[in-house]
Amino acid sequence: MGLLDRLLGRRGAAPTPTAPVEVVPAGPLLPRPVVTLLGLAAGLIVLGGLRTAQSVVAPILLALVIAIAVHPVQVWLRRRLPGWLSLTLTLLLAYAAITAFAGALVLSVLRFADQAGRYQQELNDLVQRGEDLLSRLGVDQEQIDTFLASFDLNRLFTIAVDVALASFSVVSNLLFILLLLFFLLIDGGSMGDRMRAVAALRPGAAQALGTFTYGTRQYLVVTAVFGAVVAVLDVVLLVVLDVPLPLLWGLLVFLASFVPTIGLIVGIVPPAVIALLDGGPVTALWVVVGFLVINNVIDNFVKPKFVGDAVGISISVAFLSLVVWGFVLGPLGALLAIPATLLTRAVLLGAGDPRHRWLVWLLGDHAPSDEEVERTVADARAAHPEDTDIGGGATPAPAPVPATPAGGRTRTRSRRVARARR
Repeated sequence: MGLLDRLLGRRGAAPTPTAPVEVVPAGPLLPRPVVTLLGLAAGLIVLGGLRTAQSVVAPILLALVIAIAVHPVQVWLRRRLPGWLSLTLTLLLAYAAITAFAGALVLSVLRFADQAGRYQQELNDLVQRGEDLLSRLGVDQEQIDTFLASFDLNRLFTIAVDVALASFSVVSNLLFILLLLFFLLIDGGSMGDRMRAVAALRPGAAQALGTFTYGTRQYLVVTAVFGAVVAVLDVVLLVVLDVPLPLLWGLLVFLASFVPTIGLIVGIVPPAVIALLDGGPVTALWVVVGFLVINNVIDNFVKPKFVGDAVGISISVAFLSLVVWGFVLGPLGALLAIPATLLTRAVLLGAGDPRHRWLVWLLGDHAPSDEEVERTVADARAAHPEDTDIGGGATPAPAPVPATPAGGRTRTRSRRVARARR
């Protein structure tokens, strides 16, 4: 009965009830394999664009990482000095760090090439002994000549110059990096208030960005501290073995510690080659064994006691990040592999969707606990009850409310009147 009929006191037929609404779970618009292929294709397109613009993207990412690293220093200085002075001192600190890093890398490569070039006669003697050994083993002389023709220390200088020029590209972009750092550090003064505003509106995005900045800072601090410890121990070993230029090789070990996975190899090869040419195979073997033992003891026993996992990335992911970002961003990609991976993870997890938590579990170096899995599944089901893939199936949909058949109220009233008459 309508509102107008009630006001006028009219009586009419019973209103026709609405039809029952059936609750149908919403399924995906596209099949899951198609969505996966589209995501991979989009990722390849993004990586291709980054590779094309690597001359711009790599310095920007480097400036961002440096700004994150020196931000605590800026905050500490702002509490004690005027704003312009704290900003100036922070910029000078960042500029000095970049210059010292690039200069030390260039110096190490050039000194290695120069030192190795002085041992041409020792290398020729070593090659001759190797040639005699291969001949006694029955290897064809033509194959021996082809193989030994590659051992020319004069080529090391050319390779060293190429590496030095690639490293010097950081300094050539220093003006752009410094200018970008200037603006980033200016914005960094109010970044805390901005992040609190973002957390009020999008807590998931704020948490992802906070995890990225914290992980990047932890990675840099932990790598620098333990890289210095390893470098000091390696220098002591080289001094005991009487290997030339031990301080230079210690500096190279410290710089190579910022390159994930293969940094150990980069730090071992130059002092091992010099030890082979200066002291013989036994000295070179002691250098290799000593470096491996020191690095493994520090990485596997000492470091976990103090910091555990600093960034939450497994060894295999660290190696793959080195390969991918080295290909995409060039020489700087090797140094920025871990921060770039952390930034990518923050972007993918920025929505705060618990369904994307599996990405953190796959990239991490340990499996999540059962309680964490159950809590994440419960949060994902509560946030997305329509998703049928969560936890092996969606939560049961509420049963539809049965509708009252047409004329149901009229029939019930008629039955009551008939009973009253009886």
